[in-house]
Amino acid sequence: MNSVRPSLVELGSAEIRPTALPDHLYAVLKQKILSCVFLPGARLVEKTLCDEFGVSRTPLREALNRLNHEELVVLQPNAGYRVVPITLAGFRSLVELRTIIEPPASALAAVRATPADLAELGACADLPYDPNQDEGFADYCRGNARFHLRVVRAARNARLEQLVMSALDLYQRPTYLRIGRQLDPANPSARHREIVAAIAARDADRARHLMEQHIRRGGDRILEAMAAAGCPEA
Repeated sequence: MNSVRPSLVELGSAEIRPTALPDHLYAVLKQKILSCVFLPGARLVEKTLCDEFGVSRTPLREALNRLNHEELVVLQPNAGYRVVPITLAGFRSLVELRTIIEPPASALAAVRATPADLAELGACADLPYDPNQDEGFADYCRGNARFHLRVVRAARNARLEQLVMSALDLYQRPTYLRIGRQLDPANPSARHREIVAAIAARDADRARHLMEQHIRRGGDRILEAMAAAGCPEA
């Protein structure tokens, strides 16, 4: 049984299940930050958020404190909370982390994936993708996160899955801002299908190589676009 929660980037806002109020506020706010509904550097005004969600300041501050602990928002003296900006150094560290973790996880998936895993991977490998179309782009972002999580899930290692999930949540932020989209005219689905084929063939070395190549190319493309868009180094 899989006990790891779904990635918040993998879910839409309507799919976040109600829980205790501070937990629910935390999940909704985090999803808005990760999907850039709340833009990097934006100020989060407590009164505005209280009015929007119909809550008091106490559960809201509890949720914001958790986000501050995760370094998704920062508390500034006499200025309240702001969303942490996207930086080249921060994104580069995510590319490095994913390159270290996901290729070996893909190799494990080639050994451990069940027929049900392979069917699920095949079903989520294809993404609706048009680099020139805004409509439905959030679905593409969620679908891409879903595919990568399913690969790691097939490795049957919950700790690996949790690490990848945390990295993917943050990795998607530039994508939601459309940074780097125009530099990748090819549909990523073709690369996903190659990875699935290697896993299905039980070719661990090829699965590892393809995933590493896929992450490095995508990361380099987005870093190049971030620099061109004027994102700060740190």
